[in-house]
Amino acid sequence: MDLTWLSISGVLIGILIFALKVSLGCGLASLNRREVLYIAAGYLIISLFMGMAIELLPENALNATLNAGVAMHLAVALMLVALGVMTARKWNSHHHDISRKTFWALSMPCPACLAASFISCSFLAGLVDIDPWKIGALVGLIFFFCIAAFSTVLGRIKGTPSSLGNVMIFLGIFYILSILLIPAYLNSQKIAFLSQSPPLAEIGLSYLMILSLVALGFLGRRWGISF
Repeated sequence: MDLTWLSISGVLIGILIFALKVSLGCGLASLNRREVLYIAAGYLIISLFMGMAIELLPENALNATLNAGVAMHLAVALMLVALGVMTARKWNSHHHDISRKTFWALSMPCPACLAASFISCSFLAGLVDIDPWKIGALVGLIFFFCIAAFSTVLGRIKGTPSSLGNVMIFLGIFYILSILLIPAYLNSQKIAFLSQSPPLAEIGLSYLMILSLVALGFLGRRWGISF
């Protein structure tokens, strides 16, 4: 297989994984179609702005942003765990549903998602002869349609608010563990947008692994299976 198409496939798979993460929050919180479309449109707009910023943002500015993103990553991880515990506990103890007030912690653009998406846009802009803003628009459209589709499917699953809480806890713990790897990666790799493949595919595969564990736990609980 041609290396170009292999790299593009990896970028697309990573975007699909991030869209699935956003959809978990939207679907398990039972948002209506209009609310889901608003969130999907937000990711479309963000991706479009990222595409426009590719030629404007210098490399050293992005390096500083990525380093600051590690601290933001930790804050998001702690917030996911705290709100996940709160969501599950409120439902299990009092049958009080607060999922619509806490789902945003899972569905909002996290630093890792934004950084990886920006790198993927930069990589694709150097890989194919297309204007960067068009690359951003393409990535945004993929986000939009995938979030809308995945959220619709997940919304049909008859889960409880504690299911959303458990997903948030699992992903929060995964974020904390990933922080141990991000600084080492940043110190050992020199980002060159137009010359090397972005880490989006690798990050996406990591998300896929943890989301698979979450799905197994959810299905096992629903079917009465103890792991």
